[in-house]
Amino acid sequence: MEIQHLKNFVEVVRQESFTRAAAQLYVTQPVLTRSIKQLEDSLNILLIERTSKSFRLTDAGRILYERAQEFLIEYDSIFQTMEDVRSVKTGQVRMSIPGVLLDMYFPPLLSGFRKNFPGIDISVVEEGSKLVAESVGAGKADLGLVMLPVDKPSRFESHLLVSDVCQLVVWRDHPFAKLPSVQIRDLRNEIILTFSETATLHDTFIQMCEQEGFAPRLAYKSLMPGFSFKMVAMRQCIALLPLPLILHKMCDELVTVPLEPRFQWDIAIIRHKYGYHPFAATRLFEHIRTHFASLNELAVEKSIAK
Repeated sequence: MEIQHLKNFVEVVRQESFTRAAAQLYVTQPVLTRSIKQLEDSLNILLIERTSKSFRLTDAGRILYERAQEFLIEYDSIFQTMEDVRSVKTGQVRMSIPGVLLDMYFPPLLSGFRKNFPGIDISVVEEGSKLVAESVGAGKADLGLVMLPVDKPSRFESHLLVSDVCQLVVWRDHPFAKLPSVQIRDLRNEIILTFSETATLHDTFIQMCEQEGFAPRLAYKSLMPGFSFKMVAMRQCIALLPLPLILHKMCDELVTVPLEPRFQWDIAIIRHKYGYHPFAATRLFEHIRTHFASLNELAVEKSIAK
């Protein structure tokens, strides 16, 4: 069994398509098909049941996919370890993060990191929390920031950075604006904007509404805060958003209203629990944790001062 055959198999499963996987791997589909067949022959077992219209893993294929991901992370880490030994304080970090967190927290954070580690380059991909977890879990990103909970949390080393809530944003003369809080069930007839399907917040909100016996009217789904606040200001909808984001973008035309029951918004940094963590990624991981700890301490001091 060759390593490249195993990598090809993992990519086919991720893409759920030989065609898409071939494009990602920059090979032709016949070459990819032949590689999978050679892997099956070497193991003497069928891994993928395939026809012209269907794609399904066998039991053996499912087990191999789960084990192969961990193995390939370990395999790649051997070479990364050697690179770290040679380069000392240079390197690259692949980070996956929701855009709203990048905008709110990371300009000063990354600026401070660059001063201490000018030789480390950071590649940032903006995507929703669910996709962040997938990227880190698959080894496509070294670090990620997510809203908890994540799928299959045992895969990750996770550290809580922010613990806050989500609240409503309404225009000033909306009926909710005069209330001390709003019950989830009272949103039954409201037109609501919140994050898109790639965000954990989206799924959590729908689940909370379903527990109250209704499906929310999500007319707009966006990861762009500017759009969200403009739509509320134009009275096209109300919005459900994290309170730190609301306070970051709040204007005089809008009001924030607490929700009952409390809608928790916990943000964590994650990295894969298994395999080697490169020097550069470890330094950024530690810097992010320290930066957020300082922000939390400052917030506590301000609260006490009031």
